[in-house]
Amino acid sequence: MAELKMSLFQNITAVEKNIIDKLRKRTIEDISPKMFEDESLFYRFCKARDFNLKEAEDMLRKHIVWRKEMQLDSILTDYKPPEAVEKYTPTNFLCFDKEDCLVHYHEFGKIDMLGLWSSAKKFDVFKYLVLTLERDVERLNVHSKKIGKLAYQMTSIYNLENLSFANATHRKSIEICLYFLKVYQDNYPERIKRVFIINANGYFSLLFSIIQKILSNALLMKIQCYKSEGWKEELLKIIDADDLPAFLGGNKTDPDGNPLCNTFIIHGEKIPERYYLSNYEKKLSVASDAKKLIVARSSKEEINFEVSKIGSFLEWEFEMKNRDIDFLLYFKGNELEDGVELIRIQRVDTCYDTEKGRFKCEKLGIYTIVFDNTYSWIHQKEIYFRARLRVESEDQNQQ
Repeated sequence: MAELKMSLFQNITAVEKNIIDKLRKRTIEDISPKMFEDESLFYRFCKARDFNLKEAEDMLRKHIVWRKEMQLDSILTDYKPPEAVEKYTPTNFLCFDKEDCLVHYHEFGKIDMLGLWSSAKKFDVFKYLVLTLERDVERLNVHSKKIGKLAYQMTSIYNLENLSFANATHRKSIEICLYFLKVYQDNYPERIKRVFIINANGYFSLLFSIIQKILSNALLMKIQCYKSEGWKEELLKIIDADDLPAFLGGNKTDPDGNPLCNTFIIHGEKIPERYYLSNYEKKLSVASDAKKLIVARSSKEEINFEVSKIGSFLEWEFEMKNRDIDFLLYFKGNELEDGVELIRIQRVDTCYDTEKGRFKCEKLGIYTIVFDNTYSWIHQKEIYFRARLRVESEDQNQQ
């Protein structure tokens, strides 16, 4: 382990190494064993904040909370994504490049957007994208041990061939893309070495004009954009031809010589309708014990629960009349304290199922459920919900 650390620290100053050591000492008690497997962890968060110790610590601590919320330490073994998402989302691990960066290929232009959003909820798609990231991180850890030096960065290739106007302007896809990129920058700093965008057309300009607004300058500097020509030569400069699929300009093919490499590449294709979810019959709107809540446009509504017994469970379920809503849960020890986010804000669409949740209250104080519609300046949202406090050993419910 020491050799891996030293291989990373060769290109940093003594001052920077001292800051990395301080960040390690300040957060070591809160780092899970799974996180500690990543030898680049403290370095990446320090570098992402220009070795400002306070800012790096704030960023890392937020990441620790997010990992727990997403249950990332066990996602590789415990999470099973919907079959349609895993089978038809064209995102693929390719190889390691000449600098030992992991290469990931995304066939964004050929995604069946209609089929994808008819077959999965937004959170399923988002969590699958996070799962693919964690799989790549695990591959990097294994590769580091194999080559005897630290490999921690990635090269991404986004193929926009056949990108249509409908896909480039698809609302749900843009929302997930923006949310994922924000999460990526906050939680996977310094992972990206370079990004190749290939076969870009005019529709990509529409999409990129939205996306670039949330990208950091550091990440924007790593993006190389190509139309239909010039990118194959650039890929071969960093990726060995025998590792690069033939359809991307390399020599690698399927055993039968197929240049599309269908045996290990998921290409974009139409998702069969047998995977489509059905609009279910909403039940909370007619339930006698459900409450109706109208959240006006550009506003939010809060529901407070005062917990007087540690170990109580806060349970909730809700349905939208239509559209979606931002949901979050936060805690205050008393009215004078600032709130602490327990479940970070997430966009919820209940078109296909009732949204349900449960949280164990380990502190006394006020727990607040928030329905946030501040992002919508046109539509009010109609919500039907049930929420309660429950003590495990008791049958009586508290409101």
